[in-house]
This record gives sequence, C-alpha cells and structure tokens, in this order.
Amino acid sequence: MSFTFEKAVELIGQAKANGRLAHAYLITGPVGSGKERLAIEMIRMVNAGIDPAVTTLEALRSSTMAVISPESKSRRITVKAVRALEHTLQMAAPDGFTKFAVIKDADCMGVEAENAFLKTLEEPPADSRLLLLSSRPEMLLDTILSRCIPVSLSGNPGPAVVSESARQFLEGLKRHAESGKGGVSGALGLMSRFAAILKEEKTTIAKRNDEALKAEVTHYRQTTEGDYLKQREEYYKALTEAEYLEQRNRLIDYLMMWFGDAMRQQNGGVHLDLPEYADATRHLAGKLSVDQLGKRIEAVEKLRANLNTNVFEALALEVGFIRAFA
Repeated sequence: MSFTFEKAVELIGQAKANGRLAHAYLITGPVGSGKERLAIEMIRMVNAGIDPAVTTLEALRSSTMAVISPESKSRRITVKAVRALEHTLQMAAPDGFTKFAVIKDADCMGVEAENAFLKTLEEPPADSRLLLLSSRPEMLLDTILSRCIPVSLSGNPGPAVVSESARQFLEGLKRHAESGKGGVSGALGLMSRFAAILKEEKTTIAKRNDEALKAEVTHYRQTTEGDYLKQREEYYKALTEAEYLEQRNRLIDYLMMWFGDAMRQQNGGVHLDLPEYADATRHLAGKLSVDQLGKRIEAVEKLRANLNTNVFEALALEVGFIRAFA
C-alpha cells in the first residue's frame, strides 16, 4: 500500500511514540513523491534540535550522519562509499543522539556494494538507524528488502516543486516563448542560460562538499590512521560530480514538463506540472502542432540519453537545444 507524504509522517510518528521504530527503513516512491523529505522528517523526529529550515539531506551530513548516493558518470554506489558510511556509524555519538546512515538511490548499489552493506544491515551498530531511498526497489537484492521496513509513497498529484535554479531557466523559456524568437540564435541563447545555471550549481555543490571535507579533516586528522582521509577526498570529488549530474537531470526534467504542459493544453488536459507558466505553454501549444511538440519532446529525451554517455557536454547541449528549439 502506498501513502501520501503526510500520512507516512503520521504513521512513523505513531511508531516512534509507541517505541516501535525499526532500525532500517526502505522508503520508495516515484520521483517527486517526497522520499528525501520523509527521511529528513524521520531524522528530525529522533534527534531534537535540527534546524527546521533544513531541506536537504546533504545539509545534515556530519560525523554522526552519513549520506551516500551514486557517484560519477557511472551512477553507481561503490563499495568504498559503503565502507565510509559504515565507518561513520562506528563513531561515538553524544548521549541520547542516534546516528543515521542514508543511501539515496539505493538501487544503484549493485550486488557487490549491497553485499558489503548486508553485515551492517544485519547487525547495525548501537544507537543507529538506516534509511534506504529508492524509486526502483525491485533492483535491490531480496536479502536487502527482507531486512528493511518498507514505506511506499504515492506520486505527487499536484504541481511540480520548482527550485530556484529551475525557476531561472523557466523564466528564460517563458521569455523565449512570448517573444516568438526562433531559429538557431534563440536555441543557443536558451542553451547558454541552461549552461550558466549548471555552472552556478556546480560551484555551489563543490563549495559545500569542500567545506564538508575540511570539517572531516579537522575532526579525524589526529585520530585516523591509514589512507582514510585520502579516500574521503576522492569520495567528495566523486560526490560533487554525482550531485552535479543530478541537478542537470532535474533541469532536463523541467524542460520535459514544459513541452508536456504545452501538449496537455493542446489536448484539453486539466493537470499541468507548471501551472504558473500556463500562459506561456498555452502560447506554445497554439503555435506548434502536436507532431512538432512530439519531435521536441523526442529531442529532449535524446539530449538526456546523450548526456548520460561520455559525450562532450557542451556539444550535446548545443545539438540538443537546436533540435528542440530551432
């Protein structure tokens, strides 16, 4: 059975009140269903004092809070990342504080990393809890599934949540649609805006992860032997790349929503992913045929597929935007 985000929070709150929280949960649901938000709420329920303004798991990362996700272009969670997570769980925590380990996109672990994680899942360290997030739980080993309490979230029936970076891009799309400016120059203008937003995002991600690495170096420099800190440096480098790719994919998702809303308006659809841009997508729907919109959606899908290979990013973006907008 799937639950809304609000219902899931209520049920987990009841479990905590009754002293029945499990040591491991598998939070599943489609993109946008609130898996990360639910994980944050669970951590907030258990550990008092977390800033209510916190909206990302990365902002909670610390010496007692581990977060791992797919790394680099391979979009895999490595054994090395799992080992680093286990190391965090073994560290001492303040009295009354529960350590958390969160695996985002847990289905990207692969058999080797999953097997490496099984021992921790079977015998979690004292005062710790494990949260696995996945949109594709069927990809996980049965031995992983059987050791977690499943929490399935239903899809988000309302409008898409628009991030600040996405809003900047959508405003550019709106101006492009209303101006009627087409051709290669218009397409390249949109591509340049897209690339500039991505550059800003990567700078922000890199700065955040550099600060996290410096904090770990300060904390562990006098107590950790071997090449642990070198491994952490490599981990944060890969994490920066993985988070950048995630942001890039999200921007492309908004581009798909843009053309999708235009097609829905052509067909009299009621639901829109981006209702605040309804006037602009309606204008687009009146200017293009169903076949033309379909080709633009195909161009965006092709762009996403190309970017997930080793193709040169700038070239893929240029070709993709020309196909979608010229």
